[in-house]
Amino acid sequence: MLWDPVDPRQLGSLSAALHYRVNGEVYRFSGERTLQRFMKAPARWCGLVRDPVTGRPFRPSVRSPEAYWVGGPYFFESDSSKTVFVGDPHRYEVIRGI
Repeated sequence: MLWDPVDPRQLGSLSAALHYRVNGEVYRFSGERTLQRFMKAPARWCGLVRDPVTGRPFRPSVRSPEAYWVGGPYFFESDSSKTVFVGDPHRYEVIRGI
C-alpha cells in the first residue's frame, strides 16, 4: 500500500490526477488538498530522494538546488550536480511508471 506523504493516515490514490513526481519518483495523494500542500513545499514532504547525477540518497531541504523537469522538481545534493543535470537532463532523468 502507498500512503499519502502529507497525511499518512490516508491511502494514496491510483488516479493519475492525484500523482506528482519528485526526482522522477511518483507520489500518490488521497485528495486534492494534500496534493496541493505537497506541491507548495515538496522538500518538506518527499523524504529521502536520490541525486539523479551522483545516485546518492539525501534528504532535500528548502536550500537544496532544484530544477524542474518532466512533470516535477528534481533536487540535488550540490550545485555541481544540478549543473551536470541541466546540461543533459535526458541522460539523468528518472522515469517511473504510474
